[in-house]
Amino acid sequence: MLRGQQILMLVSMLRFNNHNSKFIKHNSTSDMKTRSIFFCTTFILISIALQAQNKVNNYIGFSAGVSTPSGNFSKTETGSLNNWNNKAGFAKTGFAIGVEGAYYFLPKLGLAGTLYYSNHGGFSKADAAKLGDSYTDAFGVDESTVKTSGSYSSVNVMLGPQFSFPINKLTVDVRALAGIIQSLSTPEMTVQLEDNTSTLLKQKSSTATASGWQVGAGLRYALTDKLGLMFRADYFNSDGIKIKNENRSNNAGRMVTKQPMSWMNASVGLVFLLESE
Repeated sequence: MLRGQQILMLVSMLRFNNHNSKFIKHNSTSDMKTRSIFFCTTFILISIALQAQNKVNNYIGFSAGVSTPSGNFSKTETGSLNNWNNKAGFAKTGFAIGVEGAYYFLPKLGLAGTLYYSNHGGFSKADAAKLGDSYTDAFGVDESTVKTSGSYSSVNVMLGPQFSFPINKLTVDVRALAGIIQSLSTPEMTVQLEDNTSTLLKQKSSTATASGWQVGAGLRYALTDKLGLMFRADYFNSDGIKIKNENRSNNAGRMVTKQPMSWMNASVGLVFLLESE
């Protein structure tokens, strides 16, 4: 329902248009349409601004969704001789599940925090075959046998400002967060060169910690005074976590020592509205 001020503004604009039409007789139809669109757009923006002056409720929410790797993290290229790709992650589309919340210290500005777990799979059989071919070329041997296990799994803790714009039951959120990523595991790989079973090349699973940042936007729709739905899209990026290797006496072939990570989360969930101070 429109507020009294908004109704008065609309009436004033209509009178202004009628007044102008009496004195300007030669305006084209396109000019009239342009002016009408301008006034309607201005009125809508002012209405939204007036509505957005309402204070936003603090909240806590739980969500789950799809997590799609991007950039180097998603690449599956091993590189070529003397130009090996040491950053490709071979990550797969996985999932993310977590909890988030926000405390508003100003009508539209608050401090948001997220805690979520994500998983992005591991090396497939095709990946292992491709990696095996690259080590065969790099070490100049007849064959290489690659065995893999494990997956990318991690926990992210993020904190930062969130701007929220309420429009009746709908709230639009925009946020920029920073924090840490704690790796729980990364894919592990062993490489056997020909029949050499005594010295296996090994890329170990990592439980390292690294810094990261995240930007995103979302919608929250209030079902009741206490409960709502939320829809989120967030992009996460980290320069990478450290990876340890064993039995690598030289740099021949692909050798990952730091794995960059980035992905896009698209999630849905429930939000519980709390009283604002």
